[in-house]
Amino acid sequence: MFRRLVTKARLRKAAPWVALVLLWLVVSVSIGLLGFANDSERVTIGAHAANVSPTFDNHATLDLGAVLPRLRLQTDLPADLGLNIDIQETDADNLTELLNRDALIASQPDGEIARIRQVVREMAVDNAVAGAGSGLLVAVVVATTWAMVGPRRRRELWAALHNSERRVQHRAIVVLVAMLTTIASIFGPAAMRAPEAAPTTWQPLSKLLPELSFDDRLKNVEVASGFSTTGGVGVIRTAVETYERSTEFYGQLRDRVSRVGGRIHQPAEGETVALLVSDRHDNIGMDPFAAEVAKVAGAKVLIDAGDDSSSGQAWEVFSINSLAQHFKDLKVVAVAGNHDAGGHIEDAMRKNKFTVLDSKPVEVEGIRFLGDSDPTKTGLGSADTPGDETTVEQSKRLADVACEQPEDKRISTFVVHDPASFQDTANRGCASLLLSGHLHRQVGPDTKILGGKAVTTFTNGTTGGAAYAFALGYTLRRPGEVTLITYVKGQPTGLQTVTAELTGEITVGTYKPLAN
Repeated sequence: MFRRLVTKARLRKAAPWVALVLLWLVVSVSIGLLGFANDSERVTIGAHAANVSPTFDNHATLDLGAVLPRLRLQTDLPADLGLNIDIQETDADNLTELLNRDALIASQPDGEIARIRQVVREMAVDNAVAGAGSGLLVAVVVATTWAMVGPRRRRELWAALHNSERRVQHRAIVVLVAMLTTIASIFGPAAMRAPEAAPTTWQPLSKLLPELSFDDRLKNVEVASGFSTTGGVGVIRTAVETYERSTEFYGQLRDRVSRVGGRIHQPAEGETVALLVSDRHDNIGMDPFAAEVAKVAGAKVLIDAGDDSSSGQAWEVFSINSLAQHFKDLKVVAVAGNHDAGGHIEDAMRKNKFTVLDSKPVEVEGIRFLGDSDPTKTGLGSADTPGDETTVEQSKRLADVACEQPEDKRISTFVVHDPASFQDTANRGCASLLLSGHLHRQVGPDTKILGGKAVTTFTNGTTGGAAYAFALGYTLRRPGEVTLITYVKGQPTGLQTVTAELTGEITVGTYKPLAN
C-alpha cells in the first residue's frame, strides 16, 4: 500500500515535466516540418543559379523555364522526400552553348548531387534548430505561467471549468461548426470549379526519343508533356546525344585504367602516393579517370595545381564540387590558378575542406608543403590582369619563406600554378620537389644538386585536355595528364605520368626515381 502511494506521488510529481517534454516535442516537430516544407535556398547548380526547395512527392523535379520541358527523376528517399529545382539565369551566350554545358555537367553529376544533398541537409538542420528553439520557448512560457498561477488558483480554475462543463461543451460544438464552415467556404468552391488546364502528365524520356539509346540513369528520367516538350524535341535530342557521347568517351577512359594497372607503380611498405592534377578548366569528365588512377595507385593525397575553372565565376564551382566528390577519400592540397581568380573557386575549395596553400608551410600525410595561389587574374578569352603582386615578386617572397625553414623542416613539396613562381626557390635549393601547371604541357622532371641537396622541378600537362582556357566537352582537345608522386618519410622518391590520349587510349609513363 505504501509503495503504491509513493509511486502515485512520484507520478504526480513527474507528470508536469512529462507534459512539458511532450509539448516541446509536438511544437518542435510541427514548426520544424512546417518550416522545412516551405523553405528554399538559392544555390549555383551546374551552369545556373537555381532555387532548391523540398517537396514530398518522391521526385527531384527540374523546372527549366517556359521553353524547355520539366524533367523529373524518382528519389527513393524516406518519407517520400523530393526536391523542386527551379533553374534560373545563366551566363551562357546562347541556348546551344547552355545545353551543351548542362549535358556535359549532367554526364558527371556526382559533385552537383552531393552539393544539393548538402543544401537539403542544411535546410533540415536549420529548421530543426528553429523548431527546437520555438518548442523550448513555448514550454518555458507554459511552465512559467503554470508556476505563476500557483496550485490554489489552478484548483479554482479547474473547479470553475468543471462547473461550466456543459456550457463549454455547447460552445465547443459551435466553434467546431464555425471552423468546418470556414474550411468548406475556402476549399469547397475551388474543388467544385473545373480546372482551366489539365494536370501535368509525365512520360519517359525514352518514349519521347525512341530512336536513341539510354543509359540506366536516363532511363528513369521523365518529361512533362506539353507544347514545350513537343516543340523542343530537337533541342532535347541534341542534349541527350551530347550527354551520351560524353559518358561513353570518359566512361571508357575510366574502365581502361584497370587494363593498364599492372604498369602503374604500386607503393611498397612505408611509401605514400599523391596524385597531381592541373589545368582541368571545368572538364569534370576527366575526374572519374583521375580518381580511378588514384585508386589503382593507392594514392592518399590529391595535389591540385590550379586552373580548375575557366574564368573563376560563381557557376564554375561545379568543377570543385566534382573534384571533392570523386576524391572524397583523399586529402586535398590545392592552389588556385590565374583562371580561378575572383574568390569563388578558393571559397569552394575551403568549403569542401581542401588545404588551400597560402604562403605558410603545412604538413599533410607527413609531407611538408609550401605554396600559394596565382596572383594573376585571367578571364575566359581575356588578357592577364595584374593582382597584388607579379609572379616574379611572388617567386622571391615564397623563396624567402622556404629558405628560412630549419633543415629538419625543409620543404618537401612546393606547389604553385605558374612555374615562374617557383624559380627563386628552385635556384636557391630550398625545396625538394617544385610542382606547377599553367603551360598545358609537361616540362621535366629536371633535377639539380644544390648545396648537396637534390632539387627537382616538374610542370604537369593539362589534366582537362585543354587546348585553351575552356576544356569542358565530350572529348579531349589535347592529351589529359595526371602524375603520380611517391614519397618515403615525406620526401619525394619517384614520379610517373598517366596520360589519356585523344584516341581514348591510356599511356603509362616510365616510373622515374628521384634523387634525394
